[in-house]
Amino acid sequence: MVDNKNFNEKQLKDKIKSYNRQRIGIAIPIVIITAILLLFPSLGNEALPTRFAVLCSALLILSSLLFVLPGRNAVLLFFAATAIVTVQFVYKQIHPQSFVILILINSCTLLISGKIAHNFIRAAIHEIETLSHLEIEATTDNLTQLLNRNGLEQALPTAWAFCKRKKKNVGFLLIDIDYFKSYNDTLGHLKGDDILKQIAHSIKICFKRETDIIGRIGGDEFLIFLQDIDNDHIVEMAQNLLSSLSSLKVKACPGSYKCLSVSIGIETGIPQTGDSLKEFYNRADMALYHAKKSGRNCISYNDVIIRNHTEQAQCNGMTAEGTLTENFARR
Repeated sequence: MVDNKNFNEKQLKDKIKSYNRQRIGIAIPIVIITAILLLFPSLGNEALPTRFAVLCSALLILSSLLFVLPGRNAVLLFFAATAIVTVQFVYKQIHPQSFVILILINSCTLLISGKIAHNFIRAAIHEIETLSHLEIEATTDNLTQLLNRNGLEQALPTAWAFCKRKKKNVGFLLIDIDYFKSYNDTLGHLKGDDILKQIAHSIKICFKRETDIIGRIGGDEFLIFLQDIDNDHIVEMAQNLLSSLSSLKVKACPGSYKCLSVSIGIETGIPQTGDSLKEFYNRADMALYHAKKSGRNCISYNDVIIRNHTEQAQCNGMTAEGTLTENFARR
């Protein structure tokens, strides 16, 4: 992904160079025509006012070719330069040939530079959109459409620094799908991918604040970073996730179904001066390990296990006949 991004940045720079070459290509013949006009023998005593008219046209040319002025201002300058030339022609201060040449120069300058600028802007916008698309691909997990590790590494330090500076309470949640390897081994990887999508969707429904950072950090592990939120609300949201997943059932084997469940480790607190992002992550990881060792389908927070007591959770690890499926008992 990084190589593609660098390649497209190089393409954008090449387009800018090409645009500059086009502007120079227009400037050269116009400068030649202007020089011929200034030295035109028939000007005679009219050389001074003609040079003033040429100066007005040259200002338009330079402004347009150097891309200094927005389009509307360039049009206003075109009318101003043309009006000056026209007034001088009406009062017979410049030769008719000079008048025609200057009008043509002004018109061609405006039209050609406008066309080139339009094409350049359109090409630049296309390149920027391409780069943005590549950046999204580089930071997003294709399967779940959550942030991937690269995306989390970009988003978390900024959010962490903000909460640390503003003394905001944060919450780290690490989520692991219970018996996911057995799902893959028994049902196949396509069904395993479908399970990941379902759980990612449930997570996004439960954690939908704009400031919530959600990502997939491994095959069956997810990370949620919550900021500016009290601890009770964090635990409540985690419990809601457990309950919502209990209603999701997958076919474990012919004639039997199993409820999905996850284990969640939580670490909360207000980041202090000596605290690091990695330390909070490691403590959340230890809490997750505690939850898995305590029977799974639960939350570990401050060394306390919070069980999922919803009615649907009773089918966790059980077949339709009520017996524990051996395939899901190992991991």
